[in-house]
Amino acid sequence: MVIKGYGVTLVRVRHEHIELIRTHRNSERIRSFMEFREEITPEMQEEWFGRINNRNNGFYLIETENEFIGMINGRDIDWEKKTTGSGGIFIWDESWWNTFVPVSAAMLLTEISFLLGLEINYIQVLRTNLQAIRFNRSLGYTLMPDQDAVENQQYILTAPAYYAATQKLRAILQHKFGSGFHCLITDPFNDASVNALEIVSRFNEEQKKQLTVQIAGQ
Repeated sequence: MVIKGYGVTLVRVRHEHIELIRTHRNSERIRSFMEFREEITPEMQEEWFGRINNRNNGFYLIETENEFIGMINGRDIDWEKKTTGSGGIFIWDESWWNTFVPVSAAMLLTEISFLLGLEINYIQVLRTNLQAIRFNRSLGYTLMPDQDAVENQQYILTAPAYYAATQKLRAILQHKFGSGFHCLITDPFNDASVNALEIVSRFNEEQKKQLTVQIAGQ
């Protein structure tokens, strides 16, 4: 599955990508921002992929200028409750840190999740990671109650809060890159693809304008 919009491309993680991710995730710089800081072994990475390669998790490589520069995810999705249990993003290519790409990727995945029917996103951020806190607050996330003394704090984002907080930024990105998103289903029999296609089949005309979906080869 490949999703395009706001000037970036999100490529759903496949098995062939997991060593690339493990290498960057194990770097000292990336680990310093994570709750889990032990070195990840190839065996651990295989187990991780087995756990997340399904409809209840969306892990995507962030691609720009034909290079993978980071990863973003929404995981522990409950389609009945319409919630994403947790999410995260890390950019391993430092040359893209202070550009539009991280926020574009975050906004793209967030809006895709809302288009697919999810209504609430939760994330956890280390209380010492001030840059991540500022980043997520700019998207509309707010700190959950009773989190002041918690090390890995939980934040919540609703669709109305997101669209209110990002109104000006969305206008800028839409002016530059257009307002529509495109999803190419490269693996139509994957559990996540089957789920997405079933949801999209119920789209109304306005939703179809916002997100076009194509199956590769068709």
